[in-house]
Amino acid sequence: MKLKKCKVCKQNFQPKQFAQCCCAYKCAIIHAKELKKLNDTRYWNAEKKLLKEKLKTLGQYEAEAKKSFQKWIRLRDKDNPCISCGKITTEMDGGHFKKAEIYSGVIFNERNCHSQCRKCNRYLNGNELNYRLGLIERYGLEYANNIENLANDTRNYKFSKEELISKKMEYNLKFKMYSK
Repeated sequence: MKLKKCKVCKQNFQPKQFAQCCCAYKCAIIHAKELKKLNDTRYWNAEKKLLKEKLKTLGQYEAEAKKSFQKWIRLRDKDNPCISCGKITTEMDGGHFKKAEIYSGVIFNERNCHSQCRKCNRYLNGNELNYRLGLIERYGLEYANNIENLANDTRNYKFSKEELISKKMEYNLKFKMYSK
């Protein structure tokens, strides 16, 4: 048999058994304790992950779903200019025509969200008037009116935990499929 290096003390030794990884009894005990500690850490990390998932609030699920949705919108509209001002920049947001904070029913509606430059979305508070004009220019007046009607009809919609998990998975999958 070839010489092996001990996993604990790093000395070369002649193994007496197949798959022996430590040179002496002392090293074997130390190695076993390290493996147990590693196993306990893995178990605790898995348990902690499950506990965190159980303790998530509806708001946290919504934030995760929004993140996936926004990522998908930015990818979908990556070559389009800002819907409000027409500029093309490297840093675009997924801006909502009808604000997500007010009209909860259209948060995940792809027709209500388009690429928007950060200036229009964040600093001009969505630049709603020019956003509407951009929608009319791209899709027509009926398109903009339909979104407004849908937003008003579903203004106070509450998503369930299952719906939010489903939305997150749906947009993660769309992102993966479209980015290939």
